[in-house]
Amino acid sequence: MREKENSPASRGISAGSRWKVAAGLGILLGTAALSSALAPGISPLYYARFSVLTPPGPVEPPAEAFRLIPRLINARHKVAKGDNVRTLASAYGTDVRSLQSTNSNEFIFMSRGGYIRVYNGKGLLYEVTANGESLNGIAARYAGKGRDLKSFKSEIVEDNDLPPSALLTNYKFSKGDRVYLPSVYLDLDTYRMPLRSFGRISSRFGMRYHPILKRRIFHAGCDIPMPLGTPVYPSRSGTVVFSGWKGGYGNTVEVKHKDGSMCRYGHLSKLAVAVGETVQKSRTLLGKVGSTGLSTGPHLHFEIILPSGKSVNPLARIGKR
Repeated sequence: MREKENSPASRGISAGSRWKVAAGLGILLGTAALSSALAPGISPLYYARFSVLTPPGPVEPPAEAFRLIPRLINARHKVAKGDNVRTLASAYGTDVRSLQSTNSNEFIFMSRGGYIRVYNGKGLLYEVTANGESLNGIAARYAGKGRDLKSFKSEIVEDNDLPPSALLTNYKFSKGDRVYLPSVYLDLDTYRMPLRSFGRISSRFGMRYHPILKRRIFHAGCDIPMPLGTPVYPSRSGTVVFSGWKGGYGNTVEVKHKDGSMCRYGHLSKLAVAVGETVQKSRTLLGKVGSTGLSTGPHLHFEIILPSGKSVNPLARIGKR
């Protein structure tokens, strides 16, 4: 959270919290010397300002700072060559599920040069999306089954250094604030590749020269060449809304998802589902790779269509919502 009129910093610290502040400062002072020895140039006293309770600092403080500072801090990490979600989780003192949940991304593929939100807690670092979101509302939404709501709210207040009065007044947040929700992990409904494995993409999303029509046209999906009969599975869970012959796509299955988007699987040799069936991501057999319709050889046409009807690059959505 940013410091503002109703932030803990502007209200003063309650008597019950003074000992925590004193202890925290002692830890920071003690680790200052340690950080100089272990990671020259890193001062916990300086990097403590990256806490969720303060405005952000530089884009990317060193990962060592996250392990040395006892309070919760967060920043953006620029993905470098060789980075993967497991090594990043270890470097920043968190776990894989926390990074996936906070970024709403399974990080099946990591694009070099892109950014992800990193922090040193375990759970969801929630970003407030509108002014006036309340502690009660956020806690109720993420408490989950079997978790005592009152205890969960107390954990949020303590871990985010909110004033104790937040439990009585239903503390309000501002858009852009970040709230740490301990031990909360999202069940990500993200896109996966519709094949168990694949070697290459023969035709990507965008303008291309069509090998049969002999002219440049827009290609709304990607083509994945695979041996005839290779099993095809749903990229996301959903409901089958079409299963049959669809012009140039040949034998086609279309699956609609709960957010209104849809995946199209074309040129199949065999259809294994019917309209109305509920299918599970990466588990339910939709059909098998073929060369039906306008096709020059066995391959899968894979397409993602937004609720608006617009097709998007499917490879850019893998691991994301």
